[in-house]
Amino acid sequence: MDLILTKLIDQLNSSVFVLLGMLAVSFWAVFRVARLIEQFSHHKIKIDQIDGLAAEMIKLTVKVDLIYQNTNPNRLVAAQSPISITPSGYEISTKINAPQILEKYVGQLCDMVEETGPKNAYDVQTASMSVAKTKMMALLNADEINAIKAAAYSKGLLVEDIMSIFGVLLRDVVLRKKNFPVADVDK
Repeated sequence: MDLILTKLIDQLNSSVFVLLGMLAVSFWAVFRVARLIEQFSHHKIKIDQIDGLAAEMIKLTVKVDLIYQNTNPNRLVAAQSPISITPSGYEISTKINAPQILEKYVGQLCDMVEETGPKNAYDVQTASMSVAKTKMMALLNADEINAIKAAAYSKGLLVEDIMSIFGVLLRDVVLRKKNFPVADVDK
């Protein structure tokens, strides 16, 4: 066997071995790149599936919120069509001066609702409730936050429950700006 290899090496010049080595390295590099491409395409599929889960989570959150609102004996907004403030909600709204607080921040809040790209009254309602519950607290000053927390404590509610009042008020402002009737929420 050694004799055959020695004769083969003698017969071929060194450039052939260099070419064979380059071919082997090229094959390995192409194989490696193909594996990476396959991994990235697999990750893209997984990311697309996660995007779908995000939309489903929003739906679940809305449904759980509606169930909570319907079963809460101290609810401040009624999950009727369209969502409206209950007498308890009006009482707390007056106590914390909700319309005046909303008036201070309505420009920023309307912009946040518009960023979601609402196409109809229902989208406006959903976005308004979400903005009021998740982003509005960051805009409020300490006195406003303390008033909201005190009202929540006195009624045995969550702060998010009180923020839903702002969501309804914000929805009405945005609907007026877009010339959508409140009744269009059902459509």
